[in-house]
Amino acid sequence: MVDQFSGHCLCGAVQFQCSTEPMFQANCHCDDCRRSGGGVYASFAFVDASVLEVSGETHAHQHLSDAGNTITKHFCPSCGSQVYTENTKAPSRRGVRVGLIEDASWFEPKANVYASHRLPSTPIDPKIKAFDKMPG
Repeated sequence: MVDQFSGHCLCGAVQFQCSTEPMFQANCHCDDCRRSGGGVYASFAFVDASVLEVSGETHAHQHLSDAGNTITKHFCPSCGSQVYTENTKAPSRRGVRVGLIEDASWFEPKANVYASHRLPSTPIDPKIKAFDKMPG
């Protein structure tokens, strides 16, 4: 595991650093995560908001989750990279997009959520818990 990490958007205008290890790591296969990042799923490192420092301007897009929570996706207005997410269900937590982390070789997802939405060609490691929807 890592005790801190940092990263930036594609153009470098938005940078971030986190001063502690993630509290949770997961892949999300929902339609919203696929659309917002353009990949077959999204990988997140979840941290407490108080330990995530973000520099540079971000814009935000809000939408409702299937559970009725407001999801806010923060992205770089210049290059469009999604940097992190917020969820009203857990307002003190941030989901940092793993693809923007400088060295994410430590990343080991503990769950695949919305596995029922995964594309049929996307393999899922059977050793990682898979949930058809968001657990809890």
